Amino acid sequence: MEPENNPVVKNPPVLPEPILLEGIGFTLEALLDYCKKQSKDLSLPRWRRDVSSFIALFLDPKSSKIIQKSSGSTGDPKSFTLSREAMCLSAERTLRYINLKRGDRALLALPIHYIAGKMMVVRALLGGLDLVLTEPSSRPLKDLSGVIDFAAMVPLQIEESLQGGDSLEQISKLIIGGGELYPATRKRLASMLRPEVFETFGMTETYTHFALKRINGPDPQSDFRLLEGVQIQLDSRGCLEVEVSGITSGALLTNDLVELNMAGDGFSWLGRFDNLINSGGIKIIPELLEGQAREAIGHDCIVLSEPDRKLGMRLVLLVEFEGSDPPIIRWLELLRRRLSAYEIPRRVLTVQTLPRNPSMKPDRTSARRLLL
Repeated sequence: MEPENNPVVKNPPVLPEPILLEGIGFTLEALLDYCKKQSKDLSLPRWRRDVSSFIALFLDPKSSKIIQKSSGSTGDPKSFTLSREAMCLSAERTLRYINLKRGDRALLALPIHYIAGKMMVVRALLGGLDLVLTEPSSRPLKDLSGVIDFAAMVPLQIEESLQGGDSLEQISKLIIGGGELYPATRKRLASMLRPEVFETFGMTETYTHFALKRINGPDPQSDFRLLEGVQIQLDSRGCLEVEVSGITSGALLTNDLVELNMAGDGFSWLGRFDNLINSGGIKIIPELLEGQAREAIGHDCIVLSEPDRKLGMRLVLLVEFEGSDPPIIRWLELLRRRLSAYEIPRRVLTVQTLPRNPSMKPDRTSARRLLL
């Protein structure tokens, strides 16, 4: 189902003034005028003009509609109109959950044409945060100085920043979404005292995330915790259905296989229904099996399938290994100690680098070609 274009919000929030942008305080009228001029200034880089254009569009409800292309998480990608009221509602929930306060510096490190970039701007406007602009890149912290209280980044930016020696410690609170973290990177983040790192779960149709999971600190969370106003349940396949008050009109159906926690305020993500493997009548979730295999053998891997005369489909484990003599027999011994008989791969292959898409998610289509 599509998001509701005009959800009812009884008391829409008012922007606190002065509105902060790159350390400068504006009235609403002054910021609107400033951004309109900036959006037309051809001497400025395109990314900066695009940010100014969105701010002007968001601040002026009489202007044209805010159009966003969906992620495709709930079906084929499509375009729909974003509701300003729903954007504000989503922003306020995040501000409260992460406990951001007026005057905090918020970094816009994501492209404004994505819903995640738009929502960072809206959170700053609604929360009285000082919005810091930087050109979207794989290393947004490279030339940035000063403390950042709040930032949102994708896994690729985290990987490149760590490899480039950029200081994530200059960020106080960091949310990560839009893809999967490498296991080694997740482990590194888990050991850091600063920033507070949250993994996010959401989609365009829910106006970015509706659940967060703290992955470091003294008490990391094992499951995603729901923001206020979010209700979830499982469909007949075991996939997540989510309804976000004021944002969705009814429940959104997903292909995400999840396990609800006992308290009913969160869930653990297991994998995608589209990736299920039926081997000998047993349904196997490859993402779940991959996590167990990584822990057993100490290498990143992808679980794939190939045709088998008896089983219909049999499991193949593709392992990231740079050496010339992979200890496959030893790996299989370790896997047998941890996995059930039907979860043991019938073949184990190695590659120097596992194929991944720009979001750092396993590229299973490209990986399957390596089995031929």
